[in-house]
Amino acid sequence: MARALQALRHRRHLLRSLPCPAPLSTSASPPDPRELIRIDRILNTPGAAAAVAGQPSQPQHPPRAATSLRQLLHRSAGLTEAESASLLRRLPGTHSHTRLGRLLQELAGLRLPGAEIKAALASDPEGLLSMDPGEPSRLLEFLRDLRCRKAVKGQVLAHGALRAAVAARQRVELLHARGLTRHDALRVLAAEPRVMLYSVEDVERKVEFLVSTMGFEVRWLVQYPEFLGVNLDRWIIPRHNVVEHLKSVGGLGDPIEMKHYVRLSRRRFYNMFVKPYPECERIFGGMVRDREEMVRRRHPTGLWKLFTPAKYEHTEEEVANIKLLVGSLR
Repeated sequence: MARALQALRHRRHLLRSLPCPAPLSTSASPPDPRELIRIDRILNTPGAAAAVAGQPSQPQHPPRAATSLRQLLHRSAGLTEAESASLLRRLPGTHSHTRLGRLLQELAGLRLPGAEIKAALASDPEGLLSMDPGEPSRLLEFLRDLRCRKAVKGQVLAHGALRAAVAARQRVELLHARGLTRHDALRVLAAEPRVMLYSVEDVERKVEFLVSTMGFEVRWLVQYPEFLGVNLDRWIIPRHNVVEHLKSVGGLGDPIEMKHYVRLSRRRFYNMFVKPYPECERIFGGMVRDREEMVRRRHPTGLWKLFTPAKYEHTEEEVANIKLLVGSLR
């Protein structure tokens, strides 16, 4: 019993000799803001977190996806490995590998000549590869059903149907950016295929002249698509200058509409707006009246007599014979 009490006293003495833990302090120094930013960057950036963990960061484009795209480019356009890699490097990073894969599969399924797809990629790779899946098929069908003169359609498809589809899409996007819906823009191209023969800069210049200088809205192109199919410098600007001059002198009674600019022939526009006002002839782009006189005076004076058929006079005997012949026929 005495030994047990002695051991208990010894244990209490040891407990008293141990240092007491300090209480938790609520006034500790705040964490370093730079450390918080670093942690937040690690948590929100998978590549940084992998680097901290000692693992290599994941590439932006998986190698397997790039390999499949190169294979699709080789199968659809006949590009070599080096050409495919160079083309993919030149593309901006906004292109999705999934969308590009579906687009290339569609191009391969169109059964177009590989040289045609390769030529389209060489001329405008961004224009072709920026299409959505299904868009090339719809544009090719649109071009196939195009109703226009054979010469115009031949010029549109001169460099291949796929390049024509890319050109059509560029003009549709241009008109859409200026306020038309894509459906209305396709209607304009269907009604006036000559739009695809002009450059994108020329089409944009015409639309800008229509809106800014002439004061018409873009939606008028749906009703009068011929505006985009005529020459701006030789057709529209001379007529606009004549109309502006007549407005300044009060020579216009009725308002001028779009049809007066695009649907009147040169002769009719001249007779209506230029001929009554001689000062407008030079504004219109030449003396039309003098041109007519030059055409009339193409031959020297008096030379027309040489082209008159010779006249043979009948004698009295011939006249009597003709009368007898006619009388016998009755």
